Amino acid sequence: MRLIAKKAIEAALRRIDLVGINSEFETEAESYTRQNALSWRLDPVAAAEIDARLATFGFDQHAITTEVYVQAREVLVLFEGLLNAAQTRRMLLLREIRNQRFGGGPMRQLR
Repeated sequence: MRLIAKKAIEAALRRIDLVGINSEFETEAESYTRQNALSWRLDPVAAAEIDARLATFGFDQHAITTEVYVQAREVLVLFEGLLNAAQTRRMLLLREIRNQRFGGGPMRQLR
């Protein structure tokens, strides 16, 4: 959950810090944003400063919590897709095994 919170802070900082950045400096600015989000997670003094900066731009605790939920939902949707794919493969494998046992030969055509 802490990693998702870091990603939420990073997303909020990106909305503040990267507005109007020249495209040639965007990669470097992204790097600083990631470093700031990591500092928020590890350094209490930096966290207080970043929280104050976010509050200045209207990002209160509710906005950050909402962003955390959005980030978590994206991970859960990805995980759900992986689970569904694994379940489909499992069902196909079981069908293949059943066909081999009871069909007496190579897999019959699926309907």
